[in-house]
Amino acid sequence: MKNRLIVLLIFFVLTAIFTFPLLLKFNTHIPAFYSTDEPFGSLWNYWRIVYSWCNKMSLSYTDSVAYPFGLNVFRSKYIPYIYVFYYSFLSIITSPVVAYNIQMILNILLSGIFMYLLVSYLLLDNPLLALFSGMIFAFCPYQFARIWQHPGLTYNQWFPLVLFSVLLLKEKTEKSKIIFFMFSLLFLYSFDLHISFFGSFVLILFLIYSSIYDWRKKALKENIRFYKTVVISWSIVLLLLFFQHCPLIKNSFLFSSTTAPSAFNPYHRPFEDLFQQSARPLSYFLPAAVHPIFGKFTEQFIGSQLYGISLTEHALYLGWIPLILAFVAFRRWRRARKLKINEKENFYIGFFIFLAAVAWLFSQPPWWKIGPLKILMPSFFMYKILPMVRAYCRFGIVVMLAIAVLAGYGLKFILEKHKSRIKRIVIPCLFSSLVLFEFWNWPPFKVIDVSRVPQVYYWLKEKPGDFAIAEYPLDADSPNEMYKFYQTKHEKKIINGSIPGTPANNLAKTITKLSELYTTKILKWMGVKYVLVHHDGYLQTELTEDREELKKISINKGLKFVISFTAEECPQKDIMCTKKSGPIDVYEIVSGPIKPEVKD
Repeated sequence: MKNRLIVLLIFFVLTAIFTFPLLLKFNTHIPAFYSTDEPFGSLWNYWRIVYSWCNKMSLSYTDSVAYPFGLNVFRSKYIPYIYVFYYSFLSIITSPVVAYNIQMILNILLSGIFMYLLVSYLLLDNPLLALFSGMIFAFCPYQFARIWQHPGLTYNQWFPLVLFSVLLLKEKTEKSKIIFFMFSLLFLYSFDLHISFFGSFVLILFLIYSSIYDWRKKALKENIRFYKTVVISWSIVLLLLFFQHCPLIKNSFLFSSTTAPSAFNPYHRPFEDLFQQSARPLSYFLPAAVHPIFGKFTEQFIGSQLYGISLTEHALYLGWIPLILAFVAFRRWRRARKLKINEKENFYIGFFIFLAAVAWLFSQPPWWKIGPLKILMPSFFMYKILPMVRAYCRFGIVVMLAIAVLAGYGLKFILEKHKSRIKRIVIPCLFSSLVLFEFWNWPPFKVIDVSRVPQVYYWLKEKPGDFAIAEYPLDADSPNEMYKFYQTKHEKKIINGSIPGTPANNLAKTITKLSELYTTKILKWMGVKYVLVHHDGYLQTELTEDREELKKISINKGLKFVISFTAEECPQKDIMCTKKSGPIDVYEIVSGPIKPEVKD
């Protein structure tokens, strides 16, 4: 018990260091970096829950955005009960920022702790080796890339937990272990769909590998009870969550083939995305672009076919230290397997080698083209079954899971050559330090100050009356999460935030030109009183037509200039913030309304 408390403390301290200075600014900052977008949508959602709760409004529908049409929050019909309760509870008892940070910090901690438990079990309760593997998994670049940009993909702790529970169950099928296994599955299927997908993948591969291994050893009949227990327990959990998944499954069959593929279609993603968001040859071998020393080297490859187009999606670096140690484990496994030494250890190492290889194949593009030869990869076939999944490079976390365990084994085999107690402590500490250095991510700090916003929104909040506003440039191509975040401060309805393919967005596409009188008439019909014009939104695109549009807005007779707010900067030069903005002009709609034709 004492050792586990020490381990928990170590993981907490390392989490505080890797996310520094987040814990010192827990109420005002979130983990993020310059290309962040989705976290602001999450913060808005936490605010929306409390706002809807206090105003006795629906938690599944809101007209605060995409006004006056509104937005179905659960448009994919997927409502994970535990997660919805979890973040709703945190939203109500804390603030949006604190609720967000609690989840991100807890996910890092649990990733390390559950990996520690898994490896501790595999390596016969060796705390230093288990701690080493836990560090690799919890602090790898993939984890932080998700924490900075994709909050829903940070619940990777359920993978080692599910594996740990099924290994315990395989060792001895008893009631307490069955319950533990079922609870691990319940958590796995109660968060993001990608998490459910990857966790199911890991479990299925284990069952396949285990059954083949038992068959070859002529022990399949002896272990048939285990397989029956797993299938029955798994079925019970899925049955308990039937109403959670039923609408999603139903709509997947209805809309995956009848609707056009789109980045905003939750059932049918574009097939082309599989090429852009798949692993590349160097994705696993180059340090993350955010590494303060080696990152500049990796930046040269971003956008190339060797690395991939995305700074975040392709941050799959496994670390050279873990890879070398995993190779040590692989060599030892090959030799031990031939000599039939330590069958239990061979079984586990063999599985994680199998897991790493298959997950790596799944992370590849739909096909490899070698001259005239086209070799189809698993993602090609998976797309036909699950067209809602497009970023197969995210299988990188499953590869990382396997490498972290294998690295623990590799370090174990190195330590077996050293009998000195001091060396058996110093060597794991040295390797741990090297891994943490490989995965290091600051400076600059990867946090954003979200405590303040541009002054215009405080001015807007003081304006009496129930009216809507519009922010331009209009986000007609995709919802601007920052506009939604600003709403948490001014609390006025906005026409922004519409989802492509909805009536609100169809109308938005017809009113992108604020310089036209027609646009102001439609805005008036929509209930808009003020329009906020962001200069940077027009000038930073460097398109001539956008610059010309900005100049023509002021001469629209349907608009009355009210006030202009000058550019603002962040209070701290080394930390980004949501207060920073270029000049923002405020106009009042003075034209008469006109009712448009709205396409469904």
